[in-house]
Amino acid sequence: MSAYFILEIHPDIEDQTIDDYLACISPDVTFHGGNVRSCGGAVHPVQGERQMNRLIIIEFRTASVAREWHDEVKQAIDDDARYHSLRACPAVVVAGRDG
Repeated sequence: MSAYFILEIHPDIEDQTIDDYLACISPDVTFHGGNVRSCGGAVHPVQGERQMNRLIIIEFRTASVAREWHDEVKQAIDDDARYHSLRACPAVVVAGRDG
């Protein structure tokens, strides 16, 4: 069953930081068979009162692959000062529904 890694980007994070992050993680996403489905574009709420921020959404084959990818990437970027602001952003892995 497919799964999605979703990272909600705080409004104060600059576009260049997002671009750098995506460039950094892209080879690992590909290695794990993932596909970037959304890369921080504008969010247009259509229901509810909650104000949503930009999202990065990456699809993986399974939730376990998504978590494995995240663990590896987290270790790789933890020491890079460029990504300190992204570590505070909420992130989840959500199981998809195939079929």
